[in-house]
Amino acid sequence: MGYFSKCCAKTNLPIVVAEKGIPRLNFVVALTPDGEVVEGSYDGYGRVNGINLVEGPRGGYRWPKVKMVLKEHYNGETYEELPKSHDEMAQGYFMAPAFLHFCILQGPFKNRAGYVRAFKKYANW
Repeated sequence: MGYFSKCCAKTNLPIVVAEKGIPRLNFVVALTPDGEVVEGSYDGYGRVNGINLVEGPRGGYRWPKVKMVLKEHYNGETYEELPKSHDEMAQGYFMAPAFLHFCILQGPFKNRAGYVRAFKKYANW
């Protein structure tokens, strides 16, 4: 399986892999429906700080329900208090620098639609 990622549940900003060299878009707090909270760097393969968020501790596929928040935007919210983390359209890696530059300069998107518009304009897909 190749890279895959999510957008921040609170800001709709992309969560990118560490290789992109943008810690503020890489360091996250991930919350699972079964109460697990994991903090650290996202590796692009469903792991935060080495913890597998794709499969649950007792098996089963849980990735679609995992919610991620960029660390600098996390204020102790519970899983239930956060909206959905949508899939990141470029898998956390395959976007043009212009899109990442736009995300850093413009900051949070008001909603998923704002992210999608910016992605289509700047991501070079």
